[in-house]
Amino acid sequence: MIHEMFEMCDDTTRSYKIRMATMKAVQIHTFGDVDVLKYEETERPEPQAGEVLVRVRAAGVNPVDYVSRQRAIPITTGAAGVSLPYILGWDISGEVVALGAGVTEFAVGDAVYGMPRFPGEAKAYSEYTTAPVADLARKPQRLSYEEAAAVPLAALTSWQALFDTAHLQAGQTVFIAGGAGGTGHFAIQLAKWKGAKVITTTSARNIEFVRSLGADVVVDYTQQAVEDVVKDADVVLDTVGGENLRQAFKVVKPGGTVVLLPGHKGMRELGEELAARQGVTFALILVHPDGKELAEMAQLFDAGKLTVHVDATFPLQEAAQAHKLSESGHVRGKVVLTVA
Repeated sequence: MIHEMFEMCDDTTRSYKIRMATMKAVQIHTFGDVDVLKYEETERPEPQAGEVLVRVRAAGVNPVDYVSRQRAIPITTGAAGVSLPYILGWDISGEVVALGAGVTEFAVGDAVYGMPRFPGEAKAYSEYTTAPVADLARKPQRLSYEEAAAVPLAALTSWQALFDTAHLQAGQTVFIAGGAGGTGHFAIQLAKWKGAKVITTTSARNIEFVRSLGADVVVDYTQQAVEDVVKDADVVLDTVGGENLRQAFKVVKPGGTVVLLPGHKGMRELGEELAARQGVTFALILVHPDGKELAEMAQLFDAGKLTVHVDATFPLQEAAQAHKLSESGHVRGKVVLTVA
Protein backbone atom coordinates (compact mmCIF):
# COMPACT_ATOMS: atom_id res chain seq x y z
CA MET A 1 0.00 0.00 0.00
CA ILE A 2 1.24 3.50 -0.82
CA HIS A 3 0.94 5.75 2.22
CA GLU A 4 0.62 9.45 1.35
CA MET A 5 1.38 12.39 3.61
CA PHE A 6 -0.81 15.44 3.06
CA GLU A 7 -0.69 19.03 4.24
CA MET A 8 -3.65 21.44 4.31
CA CYS A 9 -3.19 24.39 1.99
CA ASP A 10 -6.61 26.14 2.24
CA ASP A 11 -8.74 26.02 5.42
CA THR A 12 -11.84 27.27 3.60
CA THR A 13 -11.92 24.81 0.70
CA ARG A 14 -10.04 22.11 2.69
CA SER A 15 -7.99 21.32 -0.39
CA TYR A 16 -4.78 19.35 0.03
CA LYS A 17 -1.58 18.77 -1.81
CA ILE A 18 0.62 15.70 -1.68
CA ARG A 19 3.76 16.35 0.33
CA MET A 20 5.38 12.93 0.15
CA ALA A 21 4.53 9.35 -0.79
CA THR A 22 5.68 6.83 1.79
CA MET A 23 5.97 3.07 2.16
CA LYS A 24 6.89 0.40 4.68
CA ALA A 25 10.43 -1.00 4.64
CA VAL A 26 12.93 -2.84 6.80
CA GLN A 27 16.02 -0.72 7.32
CA ILE A 28 18.97 -0.39 9.65
CA HIS A 29 20.17 2.74 11.44
CA THR A 30 23.31 1.05 12.75
CA PHE A 31 25.13 -2.23 12.16
CA GLY A 32 24.70 -5.20 14.44
CA ASP A 33 22.57 -8.19 15.40
CA VAL A 34 19.05 -8.84 14.12
CA ASP A 35 17.58 -6.32 16.56
CA VAL A 36 18.89 -3.49 14.34
CA LEU A 37 16.33 -4.45 11.67
CA LYS A 38 13.50 -1.91 11.90
CA TYR A 39 10.15 -2.22 10.11
CA GLU A 40 9.08 1.36 9.63
CA GLU A 41 7.74 4.01 7.31
CA THR A 42 10.08 5.73 4.88
CA GLU A 43 9.89 7.76 1.70
CA ARG A 44 8.88 5.95 -1.46
CA PRO A 45 11.36 6.36 -4.35
CA GLU A 46 10.46 7.64 -7.81
CA PRO A 47 11.89 6.14 -11.03
CA GLN A 48 14.50 8.16 -12.87
CA ALA A 49 15.29 7.98 -16.60
CA GLY A 50 15.91 4.38 -17.64
CA GLU A 51 14.31 2.99 -14.47
CA VAL A 52 10.99 1.51 -13.41
CA LEU A 53 9.20 1.57 -10.08
CA VAL A 54 8.47 -1.96 -8.87
CA ARG A 55 5.78 -2.91 -6.38
CA VAL A 56 7.76 -5.57 -4.53
CA ARG A 57 5.80 -8.76 -3.88
CA ALA A 58 8.67 -10.81 -2.46
CA ALA A 59 12.35 -10.37 -1.63
CA GLY A 60 15.00 -13.07 -1.48
CA VAL A 61 17.34 -13.39 1.50
CA ASN A 62 21.03 -14.09 0.83
CA PRO A 63 24.11 -14.41 3.07
CA VAL A 64 25.34 -11.02 1.86
CA ASP A 65 22.20 -9.53 3.42
CA TYR A 66 23.00 -10.51 6.99
CA VAL A 67 26.71 -9.81 6.57
CA SER A 68 25.79 -6.30 5.38
CA ARG A 69 23.54 -5.94 8.42
CA GLN A 70 26.37 -6.91 10.76
CA ARG A 71 29.01 -4.53 9.45
CA ALA A 72 29.96 -2.30 6.55
CA ILE A 73 31.56 -4.57 3.96
CA PRO A 74 33.63 -3.22 1.05
CA ILE A 75 31.72 -4.95 -1.76
CA THR A 76 28.43 -3.26 -0.81
CA THR A 77 29.61 0.04 0.65
CA GLY A 78 32.49 0.97 -1.65
CA ALA A 79 35.19 3.49 -0.88
CA ALA A 80 32.63 6.14 0.12
CA GLY A 81 31.08 3.99 2.83
CA VAL A 82 27.36 3.55 3.41
CA SER A 83 24.72 6.14 4.20
CA LEU A 84 22.42 5.20 7.09
CA PRO A 85 19.57 4.41 7.39
CA TYR A 86 20.08 1.62 4.87
CA ILE A 87 17.45 -0.68 3.33
CA LEU A 88 18.82 -4.19 2.91
CA GLY A 89 18.23 -6.77 0.21
CA TRP A 90 18.80 -7.24 -3.51
CA ASP A 91 16.57 -10.02 -4.88
CA ILE A 92 13.11 -8.82 -5.88
CA SER A 93 10.02 -9.93 -7.75
CA GLY A 94 6.98 -7.80 -8.30
CA GLU A 95 5.02 -5.62 -10.70
CA VAL A 96 6.01 -2.53 -12.65
CA VAL A 97 3.81 0.35 -11.45
CA ALA A 98 5.53 3.38 -13.00
CA LEU A 99 8.03 4.11 -15.78
CA GLY A 100 10.93 6.52 -15.81
CA ALA A 101 11.65 8.69 -18.81
CA GLY A 102 12.59 6.81 -21.98
CA VAL A 103 11.60 3.33 -20.75
CA THR A 104 10.21 1.12 -23.52
CA GLU A 105 11.41 -2.32 -22.36
CA PHE A 106 8.59 -2.78 -19.83
CA ALA A 107 5.02 -1.62 -19.37
CA VAL A 108 2.98 -0.88 -16.27
CA GLY A 109 1.60 -4.18 -15.00
CA ASP A 110 4.51 -6.37 -16.16
CA ALA A 111 5.62 -8.99 -13.65
CA VAL A 112 9.41 -8.78 -13.28
CA TYR A 113 12.28 -10.13 -11.22
CA GLY A 114 15.90 -9.14 -10.76
CA MET A 115 18.86 -8.15 -8.58
CA PRO A 116 19.04 -4.40 -9.18
CA ARG A 117 22.12 -2.28 -8.55
CA PHE A 118 24.19 -4.98 -6.80
CA PRO A 119 26.47 -4.39 -4.98
CA GLY A 120 24.94 -0.92 -4.53
CA GLU A 121 21.82 -0.36 -2.44
CA ALA A 122 18.77 -1.97 -4.06
CA LYS A 123 16.26 -1.52 -1.21
CA ALA A 124 14.62 -4.90 -1.76
CA TYR A 125 13.19 -5.11 1.78
CA SER A 126 10.50 -2.57 0.98
CA GLU A 127 7.06 -2.20 -0.55
CA TYR A 128 8.48 -0.32 -3.54
CA THR A 129 11.87 0.08 -5.14
CA THR A 130 13.27 1.46 -8.36
CA ALA A 131 15.47 -0.54 -10.72
CA PRO A 132 17.38 0.08 -13.95
CA VAL A 133 15.62 -1.75 -16.78
CA ALA A 134 18.86 -3.55 -17.71
CA ASP A 135 18.84 -5.27 -14.29
CA LEU A 136 15.38 -6.81 -14.70
CA ALA A 137 13.64 -9.51 -16.73
CA ARG A 138 10.07 -10.69 -16.99
CA LYS A 139 9.23 -13.12 -14.22
CA PRO A 140 9.06 -16.80 -15.23
CA GLN A 141 5.39 -17.59 -15.68
CA ARG A 142 5.67 -20.94 -13.91
CA LEU A 143 7.08 -19.38 -10.75
CA SER A 144 5.19 -17.61 -7.98
CA TYR A 145 6.45 -14.25 -6.82
CA GLU A 146 8.03 -15.95 -3.81
CA GLU A 147 9.82 -18.51 -5.99
CA ALA A 148 10.99 -15.86 -8.45
CA ALA A 149 12.43 -13.73 -5.65
CA ALA A 150 14.58 -16.69 -4.62
CA VAL A 151 16.30 -16.83 -7.99
CA PRO A 152 18.34 -13.78 -9.09
CA LEU A 153 21.48 -13.50 -6.95
CA ALA A 154 22.07 -17.23 -6.48
CA ALA A 155 21.19 -18.24 -10.03
CA LEU A 156 23.16 -15.40 -11.63
CA THR A 157 26.14 -16.33 -9.46
CA SER A 158 25.95 -19.92 -10.72
CA TRP A 159 25.51 -18.88 -14.36
CA GLN A 160 28.36 -16.37 -14.29
CA ALA A 161 30.69 -18.75 -12.44
CA LEU A 162 30.08 -21.81 -14.62
CA PHE A 163 29.55 -20.26 -18.04
CA ASP A 164 30.96 -16.72 -18.16
CA THR A 165 34.05 -17.52 -16.07
CA ALA A 166 34.81 -21.27 -16.27
CA HIS A 167 33.26 -21.79 -19.74
CA LEU A 168 31.89 -25.18 -18.70
CA GLN A 169 31.22 -27.49 -21.67
CA ALA A 170 29.17 -30.61 -22.26
CA GLY A 171 31.10 -33.74 -21.31
CA GLN A 172 33.25 -32.01 -18.71
CA THR A 173 33.20 -32.82 -14.99
CA VAL A 174 32.34 -30.12 -12.46
CA PHE A 175 32.74 -30.39 -8.71
CA ILE A 176 30.38 -28.12 -6.74
CA ALA A 177 31.26 -27.69 -3.07
CA GLY A 178 28.01 -27.12 -1.17
CA GLY A 179 25.28 -28.38 -3.47
CA ALA A 180 22.22 -27.91 -1.26
CA GLY A 181 22.49 -24.16 -0.70
CA GLY A 182 21.10 -21.31 -2.73
CA THR A 183 23.90 -21.05 -5.26
CA GLY A 184 24.74 -24.76 -5.20
CA HIS A 185 21.26 -26.00 -6.00
CA PHE A 186 21.11 -23.79 -9.09
CA ALA A 187 24.67 -24.68 -10.11
CA ILE A 188 23.87 -28.40 -10.15
CA GLN A 189 20.88 -27.87 -12.42
CA LEU A 190 22.63 -25.47 -14.79
CA ALA A 191 25.65 -27.77 -15.13
CA LYS A 192 23.39 -30.73 -15.94
CA TRP A 193 21.48 -28.62 -18.46
CA LYS A 194 24.81 -27.85 -20.13
CA GLY A 195 25.61 -31.59 -20.30
CA ALA A 196 28.34 -31.82 -17.66
CA LYS A 197 28.92 -34.56 -15.10
CA VAL A 198 28.17 -33.13 -11.65
CA ILE A 199 29.81 -34.11 -8.36
CA THR A 200 28.80 -32.29 -5.20
CA THR A 201 29.08 -32.32 -1.42
CA THR A 202 26.35 -32.13 1.17
CA SER A 203 25.38 -33.60 4.54
CA ALA A 204 23.35 -36.79 4.89
CA ARG A 205 19.98 -35.05 5.18
CA ASN A 206 20.36 -33.41 1.76
CA ILE A 207 21.75 -36.33 -0.26
CA GLU A 208 18.43 -37.19 -1.92
CA PHE A 209 17.69 -33.50 -2.49
CA VAL A 210 20.85 -32.86 -4.52
CA ARG A 211 20.37 -36.12 -6.40
CA SER A 212 16.89 -34.96 -7.37
CA LEU A 213 18.49 -31.85 -8.86
CA GLY A 214 20.70 -33.98 -11.12
CA ALA A 215 23.92 -34.59 -9.17
CA ASP A 216 25.66 -37.68 -10.56
CA VAL A 217 27.94 -38.28 -7.56
CA VAL A 218 27.22 -37.07 -4.04
CA VAL A 219 29.85 -36.93 -1.30
CA ASP A 220 28.66 -36.84 2.32
CA TYR A 221 31.38 -34.56 3.67
CA THR A 222 30.72 -35.77 7.21
CA GLN A 223 31.67 -39.33 6.25
CA GLN A 224 34.09 -39.10 3.32
CA ALA A 225 37.13 -37.09 2.31
CA VAL A 226 36.35 -35.34 -0.97
CA GLU A 227 39.78 -36.04 -2.43
CA ASP A 228 39.18 -39.77 -1.97
CA VAL A 229 36.19 -39.56 -4.32
CA VAL A 230 36.83 -36.68 -6.70
CA LYS A 231 39.73 -36.75 -9.17
CA ASP A 232 40.65 -34.49 -12.09
CA ALA A 233 37.59 -32.25 -12.22
CA ASP A 234 37.63 -29.83 -15.15
CA VAL A 235 35.88 -27.14 -13.11
CA VAL A 236 35.49 -26.61 -9.36
CA LEU A 237 32.91 -24.16 -8.00
CA ASP A 238 33.57 -23.49 -4.33
CA THR A 239 30.48 -21.94 -2.71
CA VAL A 240 31.79 -22.58 0.81
CA GLY A 241 35.28 -21.05 1.01
CA GLY A 242 37.64 -21.27 3.95
CA GLU A 243 39.65 -24.48 4.14
CA ASN A 244 37.49 -25.93 1.36
CA LEU A 245 39.57 -23.88 -1.09
CA ARG A 246 42.65 -26.03 -0.41
CA GLN A 247 40.47 -29.05 -1.05
CA ALA A 248 39.35 -27.60 -4.38
CA PHE A 249 42.93 -27.56 -5.64
CA LYS A 250 43.37 -31.21 -4.65
CA VAL A 251 40.57 -32.36 -6.95
CA VAL A 252 40.95 -30.09 -9.99
CA LYS A 253 43.01 -31.37 -12.91
CA PRO A 254 46.05 -29.53 -14.31
CA GLY A 255 44.79 -26.83 -16.66
CA GLY A 256 41.38 -26.84 -14.97
CA THR A 257 39.54 -23.94 -13.37
CA VAL A 258 38.68 -23.15 -9.75
CA VAL A 259 36.02 -20.50 -9.14
CA LEU A 260 35.54 -19.10 -5.64
CA LEU A 261 32.79 -16.85 -4.33
CA PRO A 262 33.66 -13.94 -1.99
CA GLY A 263 33.31 -14.28 1.74
CA HIS A 264 36.59 -15.20 3.40
CA LYS A 265 39.50 -12.81 3.95
CA GLY A 266 42.78 -13.87 2.40
CA MET A 267 41.24 -16.43 0.04
CA ARG A 268 42.17 -14.54 -3.14
CA GLU A 269 45.85 -14.60 -2.22
CA LEU A 270 45.72 -18.27 -1.29
CA GLY A 271 43.89 -19.18 -4.49
CA GLU A 272 46.33 -17.30 -6.69
CA GLU A 273 49.29 -18.94 -4.92
CA LEU A 274 47.88 -22.46 -5.33
CA ALA A 275 46.86 -21.83 -8.93
CA ALA A 276 50.34 -20.68 -9.92
CA ARG A 277 51.91 -23.68 -8.20
CA GLN A 278 49.61 -26.22 -9.90
CA GLY A 279 49.03 -24.73 -13.33
CA VAL A 280 45.35 -24.06 -12.70
CA THR A 281 43.16 -21.07 -13.58
CA PHE A 282 41.73 -19.36 -10.49
CA ALA A 283 38.99 -16.73 -10.30
CA LEU A 284 37.23 -15.06 -7.40
CA ILE A 285 34.04 -13.57 -8.79
CA LEU A 286 31.43 -11.10 -7.59
CA VAL A 287 28.03 -11.49 -9.21
CA HIS A 288 26.67 -8.58 -11.25
CA PRO A 289 23.14 -7.73 -12.42
CA ASP A 290 22.22 -9.02 -15.88
CA GLY A 291 18.65 -8.86 -17.15
CA LYS A 292 19.51 -10.78 -20.32
CA GLU A 293 20.84 -13.77 -18.38
CA LEU A 294 17.77 -13.69 -16.15
CA ALA A 295 15.61 -13.71 -19.27
CA GLU A 296 17.45 -16.81 -20.53
CA MET A 297 16.92 -18.54 -17.22
CA ALA A 298 13.25 -17.55 -17.20
CA GLN A 299 12.86 -19.60 -20.37
CA LEU A 300 14.53 -22.57 -18.64
CA PHE A 301 12.17 -22.28 -15.67
CA ASP A 302 9.14 -22.10 -17.93
CA ALA A 303 10.40 -25.10 -19.92
CA GLY A 304 10.74 -27.13 -16.71
CA LYS A 305 14.52 -27.40 -17.01
CA LEU A 306 15.18 -25.39 -13.84
CA THR A 307 13.42 -25.43 -10.48
CA VAL A 308 13.85 -23.38 -7.31
CA HIS A 309 13.54 -24.65 -3.76
CA VAL A 310 12.21 -22.21 -1.15
CA ASP A 311 13.02 -23.52 2.31
CA ALA A 312 10.98 -20.95 4.24
CA THR A 313 9.04 -17.71 3.83
CA PHE A 314 8.48 -14.91 6.34
CA PRO A 315 6.48 -11.68 6.13
CA LEU A 316 8.61 -8.59 5.64
CA GLN A 317 8.13 -7.43 9.22
CA GLU A 318 9.70 -10.71 10.40
CA ALA A 319 12.96 -10.14 8.56
CA ALA A 320 14.85 -10.82 11.80
CA GLN A 321 13.56 -14.41 11.86
CA ALA A 322 14.54 -14.86 8.22
CA HIS A 323 18.05 -13.63 8.99
CA LYS A 324 18.37 -15.99 11.95
CA LEU A 325 17.49 -18.95 9.74
CA SER A 326 19.82 -17.82 6.97
CA GLU A 327 22.69 -17.35 9.43
CA SER A 328 22.20 -20.88 10.79
CA GLY A 329 23.89 -22.26 7.66
CA HIS A 330 21.33 -25.03 7.34
CA VAL A 331 19.08 -23.64 4.61
CA ARG A 332 18.05 -25.96 1.79
CA GLY A 333 17.71 -23.69 -1.21
CA LYS A 334 16.50 -20.19 -0.30
CA VAL A 335 14.70 -18.07 2.31
CA VAL A 336 12.20 -15.47 1.08
CA LEU A 337 10.37 -12.47 2.53
CA THR A 338 6.79 -11.91 1.40
CA VAL A 339 5.90 -8.26 0.99
CA ALA A 340 2.29 -8.40 -0.17
